Amino acid sequence: MITLKKYANGRLYDIVNKKYVTKDQLSKLIEKKETIKVVLAKTGKDVTKSVVSSLSTSKKSKKSSTIKPLLEKMAMKKRVESNKKWIVKQIDKRRNTILEMMSFPNKRQFTKLNADVSKLAKKVEDLQKSHAKAREKMKREHQKEMEILVQQYDKPTMPVETEPAALTA
Repeated sequence: MITLKKYANGRLYDIVNKKYVTKDQLSKLIEKKETIKVVLAKTGKDVTKSVVSSLSTSKKSKKSSTIKPLLEKMAMKKRVESNKKWIVKQIDKRRNTILEMMSFPNKRQFTKLNADVSKLAKKVEDLQKSHAKAREKMKREHQKEMEILVQQYDKPTMPVETEPAALTA
């Protein structure tokens, strides 16, 4: 009878031959009809049935070993995609929160702001035009007043009679 100790890490140790035994080696011993006893190293509890049954499932898994990596790969890919979507959602959520905190205008507010700026620009332009017209009008009026004043001062005035030269001498 071969007695094996099973450690917490799953390794099996042959206490008679003083060496570790792999699951493949254990399977070969079972095929040779060797009597085997497996006990837990820590407690001494007999776990032969559970170890032997796990060997039979591992044999089945070897047959499907070509399919298993593909399934694992697909599951991993699905998990990664799911995580990507979650991360993008979290980033969008955080970005929106930050934008709200910064009080940036939304599209509707931005459109209204542009319209208001356009209206103000039009008012400024109209005021500049009316100011230019008013200046021109004032300039013309000022020019007319100047012409009137110039005409008044340029009019010949009545000559002041002077005494004849003989009288003064």
